[in-house]
Amino acid sequence: MKSFIKTIIIAMSFFYLNSLFSFEFEDIVKKTFSDRKLDSIEGLWKKTYANQGSTGCITMFYKTKENLFNQIHVYSCFVIDKVTGKQKKIDENNYEGENAIYYYDRNSTWSPSSIKISENLNSFSITHEGNGNTFTENWTRFWPNDLKKYNENLDN
Repeated sequence: MKSFIKTIIIAMSFFYLNSLFSFEFEDIVKKTFSDRKLDSIEGLWKKTYANQGSTGCITMFYKTKENLFNQIHVYSCFVIDKVTGKQKKIDENNYEGENAIYYYDRNSTWSPSSIKISENLNSFSITHEGNGNTFTENWTRFWPNDLKKYNENLDN
């Protein structure tokens, strides 16, 4: 009976946390993107590979008034709610700029970076260097699931 009750409590906690998780991202999407067409890098992304650091982080890219694309980590990242990257669009699949590199002592440096987005716009890789190290990360699109369909739906 104890294990049954424990299972019920764990399941209820899981569903509660998932609903908070979904609500948090819905709020970010509404505030930041407000039903407008997005550029290829815009949206929420999840880190799937890092040769330095952990994976699972959720980050957001959004367009600024200066036509730059800022990056802010929004969930499960070493640094949260700070601009950690600034990119300029070269073409639909390529961006260049700079990214912050954070160290365990919370110090940071900024270094040049380049982003290559896949042809289907659902993943990208970023490379940047700092203090003699090359940082490579791969990210998959978290929201919107399909950027082309998202933008097409706004046309209709």
